[in-house]
Amino acid sequence: MYIAVLLPSLLALFALYKNKITVSGTIAAWIMGIIITYVGGIYAFIALALTFFLTILSDKLKKKDRDEKRTIYQMFSNVLTATCALIIYYFKQSEIFIVMYYAVMGGSLADTLASSIGSLAKGKNINPLTFKKMNKGESGAVSSLGLSASFLGGFVIGAVYYLSGGDIVNYLIIIIMSALDSYADSVMGAYLQGKYKCSKCNKISEYKEHCGEKTTLIRGFNFINNDIVNLLSNIIVFITTYIVMIIK
Repeated sequence: MYIAVLLPSLLALFALYKNKITVSGTIAAWIMGIIITYVGGIYAFIALALTFFLTILSDKLKKKDRDEKRTIYQMFSNVLTATCALIIYYFKQSEIFIVMYYAVMGGSLADTLASSIGSLAKGKNINPLTFKKMNKGESGAVSSLGLSASFLGGFVIGAVYYLSGGDIVNYLIIIIMSALDSYADSVMGAYLQGKYKCSKCNKISEYKEHCGEKTTLIRGFNFINNDIVNLLSNIIVFITTYIVMIIK
């Protein structure tokens, strides 16, 4: 129990020191971290910590995000579903929910890496369903580099699961489900997430304010932002992984 409190506490203090998460976000992450470490053990914590550190490192690739703090909503959208998988595991004691935890956590990392590393892509960005050209950086736009990076998230988090004593088949499932998370995120980002047009610079943005002015909704739903999309994609992976694990 002491380790379950100590390790997330150290991670939370580091996040505060680096000024990467708001205070409320840090508290939420700390509580979920304690649950994850207590129920899932040291390897589950390692998966959480790797996701955090690789997210911080990948942010350096996106200039606009370098000074952006992650909020409590982002913590919930990226970690809550994985935490729920372990809470269910605590009561059910089924390996299925352990795999679901790593799949969802891998999906959160996959989406982050796809977005950050994908921003370096030299080629065109396309719509994930129609394959038509989209503006670089626009929500839902995908690139071949970004898609490749999405598999990296599953590979890294899946490796933690495998080192914990997991089998190779479940490792492959984690990789595939992680990539699915990133792809689902792109689809919903392209079709459901609110897209706004700035009246000053005429650029398309995912924010309701741009250039100091309110933007105009031109596509999607104004109540669906990036946090909602991340949460929904995690839920999709949560459910899909459960179905795959049941029928395999």
